[in-house]
Amino acid sequence: MKLDILSWLAGLLGFGLLIAGVAMIHVPAAFMVAGVSLLAWARLADQAAAAQKVNEGGG
Repeated sequence: MKLDILSWLAGLLGFGLLIAGVAMIHVPAAFMVAGVSLLAWARLADQAAAAQKVNEGGG
């Protein structure tokens, strides 16, 4: 459980640092990178939820 929280926080920190670094170069590019990254994250979360539902027999 603790490892799950730490890995989630590390991912969040990495995302924030990535966006901050891109924003130092070009602010509109940071918004684009953030948007694409959040879309990718949403897709992964949706796939994980669907797989969990299938594994539980909710098909």
